[in-house]
Amino acid sequence: MRKLLLSYSFIVSLVAAIATPFILESVITDINLTAQLPITIGVLFVLFWVVSLVVGVKFVPQGDAEEANWVEDEDDPSRESGTVKWFNVTKGFGFITRDQGDDVFVHFRSIRGKGHRSLLEGQRVRFAVTESDKGMQAEDVSVVG
Repeated sequence: MRKLLLSYSFIVSLVAAIATPFILESVITDINLTAQLPITIGVLFVLFWVVSLVVGVKFVPQGDAEEANWVEDEDDPSRESGTVKWFNVTKGFGFITRDQGDDVFVHFRSIRGKGHRSLLEGQRVRFAVTESDKGMQAEDVSVVG
């Protein structure tokens, strides 16, 4: 999402910076902005870009589904695979059924991502398994894309 915001704000700012001097000169006849056109466009571009980035960061929602669950490639052999058996969003925990058949506990803090982290029943995931005082637990959980 941030890369998209950066790209769009760059393009919009560039177009606005190029068009503004000509529009202003046609509206206000006493002003001559095209005499120093490269400097004018450069200054306007920086101003427009800063404003568009600030507005974008302020009003564009962060932590959407794209970023909330880091999507992982299935080719990493150092991690286990499984399917989410169930996950209680209110309580923040659930269980993953490993491909070997047994279940492991998963807590929301162990899910990769920012913001509200949760899993959906039936979702394929990759994770590392650790032994805690309460039994086997999934850590560093990521959604398989």
